[in-house]
Amino acid sequence: MLLYWAFRAASALARLAPVRLSYALARMTGTLAYYAWPGGRRRCVDNMRRPARGDERLARRYARRSFANYAVYLVDFLRFMGTSPEELNARVHFHEWDRVEEQRRGNGIVFVTMHFGNWDLGAAALAMYGVPVAAVADTFPNQRVNDLVLSSREHLGMTIIPADRMGPGILRALRRNDVVATLIDIPFSSGGVEVEFFGGTIAVSEGPARIALRAGSSVIVATLPRLGPWSETVGADISPVAYEPTGDNEHDVKALTQAVFSHLEQLVLRHPDQWYIFRHLWPADAAAANSA
Repeated sequence: MLLYWAFRAASALARLAPVRLSYALARMTGTLAYYAWPGGRRRCVDNMRRPARGDERLARRYARRSFANYAVYLVDFLRFMGTSPEELNARVHFHEWDRVEEQRRGNGIVFVTMHFGNWDLGAAALAMYGVPVAAVADTFPNQRVNDLVLSSREHLGMTIIPADRMGPGILRALRRNDVVATLIDIPFSSGGVEVEFFGGTIAVSEGPARIALRAGSSVIVATLPRLGPWSETVGADISPVAYEPTGDNEHDVKALTQAVFSHLEQLVLRHPDQWYIFRHLWPADAAAANSA
C-alpha cells in the first residue's frame, strides 16, 4: 500500500514540477549515482568501451551521461502516468509512418528496441497513429502499482503482454497484422542465441527472431533518442531488417538476431550516452571484472 501511494505521489509531483527543474534534479541525481554506485559505474563503463572503440575517457563520459539520461527517463516514466494523447503526439517527432505501414504485410511487425532514450513512447506513438500495438512489458511485484502502470499504457491504445506470459498472445497479435514491440538488450547468462555486437560475442533472447520467423512477420529495429538534454521531445530512428529464411530454422533464428543487432549497432553509435546498460552485456567483460 505504501509503495503504491509513494508511486502516485511521485508521479503527481513529476507532472506538477516544471520540466526543466525536474530534469535538472534528475541529471544531478543520476550523476551522483554514477559516482556512488561503483559496481554499476564499472559495468556501464565496460559496456561503453565498445561504442567508444576502446577510448577510456570517452567510455567514462558516455557512462556518466547515461546515468544522468536514465534519471531523466525515470522522470518521464512517472509523468507518463497522466499523459494525454495530445501530449504524446506533441512529444514524438516522427514523420515517416509510411515506412512503418508498408512493413505491415498481413503478418504484422516485430518492433525491436532497446533500453534507450525514451523507449516507452515508441509503442504508444504507434498506437496513437492508429496501428494496433501489443507491447511486451515487465510486470511490477506490487499488484496495485502494476495495475496503475498497465492502465496508463492501455489508455493510450496499447495492449500489454506481460513478459512472463507471452506465449500464444504474441502470435495471435501478429496474425492479426498488429505490431508487437519488445526489448532485446537483456543479457542471458545461459541459453539464448550468440551474436556479434560491437566486435564481441553476446548472448541474447532468441524470442523476437523465432516469433517473427514463425509468424512470417516483418522486423523493424528502432531507437527513440531524446532530441536535446532539456527536451521532452523524442525522435525515432527506424531501420527495417531485410531477411530471407533458408528453411533451416535454427540457422535463421541466429542469422535474423544477428541482423537485428547489426542494425542496432549503427543506431547506438548515433547517441551512445542514451543507452542504459548497467549490467555486463559482454561475457568477456564480466569474466575480466570477476578475475580482477
